[in-house]
Amino acid sequence: MNIKPLIVKSYLESLTEEKELNTIFPMLLTSLGFEILTKPTENKGFSEYGKDVVAVGKDKDGIKKRFYFELKGGEDRNITANKLTKNDGIIESLREAKYAEFETTYKGFDVLPKKVVLVHNGELKGSARKTYKGFISKEFPEEENIECERWGIEKLSIEFSEHLFGAYLLTDQSTTKKFNRVLINLNASSGISDDFIKLIDELLSKNEWQGWKKKKRQWKLLFESLKLISLVIYTESKEYNNLDIAKRYLTHLVLRFWHWILKNDLENDKKTKEYFDDVLNFYLSVLSEYFKRTYTIASIQDGLSYENSGRYEQVGYTKRTFEYLEYLTFLLNIDLSNPKVDKETIKKMLSAVISANNVSLRPLVDINSIPIVDILNIYIQLDDNASAINYLQGVLSYIINGKEKYNRMPDANNSYENVIRFTTEKEKPVYYSDSTSPLLAVLLEYVAILNLENDYNIVRKFVIENKIDLGLFVPHHGKSSISKNLIKNMEDDLDEQLFSNPHFNDGYQRDIRLFMNLHDEMTFEDFKNEYNKRVDEFEFDYRTDKAGYSFLRNLAHIYFQIPYFPDKWRVHSLN
Repeated sequence: MNIKPLIVKSYLESLTEEKELNTIFPMLLTSLGFEILTKPTENKGFSEYGKDVVAVGKDKDGIKKRFYFELKGGEDRNITANKLTKNDGIIESLREAKYAEFETTYKGFDVLPKKVVLVHNGELKGSARKTYKGFISKEFPEEENIECERWGIEKLSIEFSEHLFGAYLLTDQSTTKKFNRVLINLNASSGISDDFIKLIDELLSKNEWQGWKKKKRQWKLLFESLKLISLVIYTESKEYNNLDIAKRYLTHLVLRFWHWILKNDLENDKKTKEYFDDVLNFYLSVLSEYFKRTYTIASIQDGLSYENSGRYEQVGYTKRTFEYLEYLTFLLNIDLSNPKVDKETIKKMLSAVISANNVSLRPLVDINSIPIVDILNIYIQLDDNASAINYLQGVLSYIINGKEKYNRMPDANNSYENVIRFTTEKEKPVYYSDSTSPLLAVLLEYVAILNLENDYNIVRKFVIENKIDLGLFVPHHGKSSISKNLIKNMEDDLDEQLFSNPHFNDGYQRDIRLFMNLHDEMTFEDFKNEYNKRVDEFEFDYRTDKAGYSFLRNLAHIYFQIPYFPDKWRVHSLN
């Protein structure tokens, strides 16, 4: 059985908001070879009814025409008698499309035959059929040479199935079944399904990149398919009232797309970046909507906790909070790149979530360093050292108290299961690792950055008494690295590995010493001098940064849970 048409029709019928149809329809026109002159987002709100999409293309009779597409979705997707005659209804829109002029610089536009198309992802109801046909025959008589056509759910299902979904996405049983399983199991777990990962990999590896001149249509269809998948995942997530699903799946899609671009040396290709920007900007809009929906709750007292989540909520609350802060700080960092942003608003947003959820100062695993570093960097960038110091001291206090009271440090193996077992059974699991603390090494360098001598002395004493090793992971790839010969993966550069390898370990551990000459006390001034020597230890010219997407590296670290490299905080000079 060919399930492709059923999937497509079911999906199109599920588009219950007008903006959803407005987003997906231009993708179809692009795949059909139309040249789009204006889109719905450019006309909505203006008195240009019947011009949601204006395009030029060949009709089924082979004649090149100017098309005026009037889109009716959401509550208007089914044509009833009332929908025909109401203000800004179908009759009014089609009449405006016939008579209103459209100004464009497109050569020869006004001499092309005109065709008005009513597009709606629903049905023409029996109660409206007679009136609709009578209006069309009277308003668009054959002798006037202005055609009018209706594309309802059946027509759209065929066009989308053959020319968009079926052109690249659902081209065979394998991808069709994977896509169907993705949609069926979208809400089945808190992760990302293997089917989705394999689906994206299959699409991106279907053709070998040989430039735009070869298989140009295939590349356009591929990129439109990625946009389409993003929209489908988003709309399905809304059906579950759970945008966290879209956040997870689209994060993977964006990073996998960017990795493909890097592998094919296309990070500076203008056409490819335009398609990538479409996918990226849609992803960022989904993230923004996610935080608009959740921020109010997240910023009330213990807003990120779940009262009825069971015996492991002590760990779950902390895990949930740090994950929330990862993506919140990711967006806030993008906002901070805008010189016109209200920095006070950024500060209030971040501080409100931290203050409301005090577990944000309680790292349980070492990889919690990612949001901690981002929080400290944001405060420092906002010239708010007081908030940075307050947060840093709070985290250090929790780590020290946890060790002294419960003999527990954040797990360096980054296993929440280990933490749960330790918390519930009061016995440290075999694979629980806290004799080494990369997190504490990072925090100690922030102690130097923020010039906190007393805190340095407290932490130094604590580390020495508890025999804790401090080490930082440093990639071999640095510009001045003397260990490049030890790089194991010579096929992928650092950018490519960062955007694809969650087990990235092509580097060495840099021990952070707290003694001079192995046994002499290291004063705070000595430690700061050592920090200054380490500042240039790892520097790298990221291709991603040169292409204008430096913030994507943050997302890669977050998604793959790769600790930040030292260049993330060693950009700060000492006070």
